[in-house]
Amino acid sequence: MTGARNSFRPSSSTTNHLKLKFLIPPAVALLIVGGWIGTQRHSISTLDKESALFRNHLAAARASAGSDVSSPVKIPGANSAKDKKPVDWKQVAAQMEEMQRNNGIGDMRAMIHLQQRLQSMTKEELVAAMDEIAKLDLPAGAREELEQMLIGPLVEKDPELALKSFAARLQGLSDRMSLQLSNALGKWAENDPGKAAAWLDGQIAAGNFDSKTLDGKSQSRILFEGEMIRILVGSDLAAAEARLANLPEDQWKGIFQGPGANGVKEQDQKAFADLARGRLAEKETNNAIAMIAANVLVPKGYPEASAYLDRISATPEERAMSANTAAKIQMMQDAHKGIISRERIDKLREWVTTQSPSSADATIGQALAGGSGSFNGKFKFADAAVLALQYHESSGNDDVLFNFLGGGQARQNKEQAIKLAEKISDPVRREEILKKLN
Repeated sequence: MTGARNSFRPSSSTTNHLKLKFLIPPAVALLIVGGWIGTQRHSISTLDKESALFRNHLAAARASAGSDVSSPVKIPGANSAKDKKPVDWKQVAAQMEEMQRNNGIGDMRAMIHLQQRLQSMTKEELVAAMDEIAKLDLPAGAREELEQMLIGPLVEKDPELALKSFAARLQGLSDRMSLQLSNALGKWAENDPGKAAAWLDGQIAAGNFDSKTLDGKSQSRILFEGEMIRILVGSDLAAAEARLANLPEDQWKGIFQGPGANGVKEQDQKAFADLARGRLAEKETNNAIAMIAANVLVPKGYPEASAYLDRISATPEERAMSANTAAKIQMMQDAHKGIISRERIDKLREWVTTQSPSSADATIGQALAGGSGSFNGKFKFADAAVLALQYHESSGNDDVLFNFLGGGQARQNKEQAIKLAEKISDPVRREEILKKLN
């Protein structure tokens, strides 16, 4: 393992997650954010398991790195979880910057050990390390990278202390730090909702969540309120409703579409859905419920997504929207991983049919269109076109091709799309698509 190298960045993945949020649909962003928050909960044993997975990629990493990559990065003071030698944070920041310049290539073992070291630190040691980092002459970005490494373990050990340590900086927090600290509020509220709510109200009264943007919207407050409401909806519904009532409309609506909505406990999901139904318009309610369904389906599977919809007594309209949204996101995920196949799509279509039989073909067409526009380009329009035509021929339903060719990728592949449009049997719908393409 000495000198082992891998594409491993301690926190640059979180940067990518936030960048992707602006490039993809909101529900996909929620999946990414949810996964990112989950990484903050890893224990040392989990990190050890991950290191085994990292080793499986070492050969590929070495091959892609070539012979000109510099020698492995060594992190001072991070040789083992038991090593109590003080960490040279300034040098760690420099080494992390070097890794980023090398496209994340560095000493994977050293970074695993550093994470283990952080997990082994007491909450007092973590706070002291943050104080030390705050005094260093570092660029703001480098300082935040280091803080990102420390805040996760601190939130696990003492979420209240984590919040109070950053209270004076709430107004200027980045999206990444806001996510982690709102997660801390949720963990605190699970044990003591009264104190957590009082702390949040105190910060709001002090102006620490006031927005400097022209629209006056505070994304940080939406995240924090979302976590608080996620807890209250199961224990004190009246308090949850009161918190929503104290927010501007454009902000309380965001509560139903933020990360907190995806963390609602199963036994509280019906109450949360009813809360949305009582405040949002029907279309907005359908969208909110669909986002949660999608975030259940992709990591957990079809039975769990169906159980969620049953648990909240979803209406036919809510089921149709949920099936459509979840299918499109599942397809994007599969496209991103390069694992799309007829067999997988058949299973997806079967599930969509159980939720909304009349819209299965239209949904598959839209999903194929979205998948072919995936941001990594592994699933090409030509690949999707073959599958769309197969479904059209097997079902005889124009909905597949009509919805597939209604996506933006069709206009970017005009010649092939026109040939495919000619196979739409309904002349009115065929002409509608051809007009869009010409």
